[in-house]
Amino acid sequence: MPFDAEFAHDAAAKASPAQSLAERLMGPLADPDPTWAASDPDRLLAFLYVSPRPCEALDALIDQA
Repeated sequence: MPFDAEFAHDAAAKASPAQSLAERLMGPLADPDPTWAASDPDRLLAFLYVSPRPCEALDALIDQA
């Protein structure tokens, strides 16, 4: 029965519901192409705002600033 399953309280307490949802939805996405920073920096910035992650595209965007 689902209610009898063990629940990891400490892991759930660390992550907010919004953070957990973002990780489940955006986690499987591939990292953006680093050339995206040169071709469309505003769109890349919007993407990284929604799905923040350390990647080469972020480094390229910071190098342009």
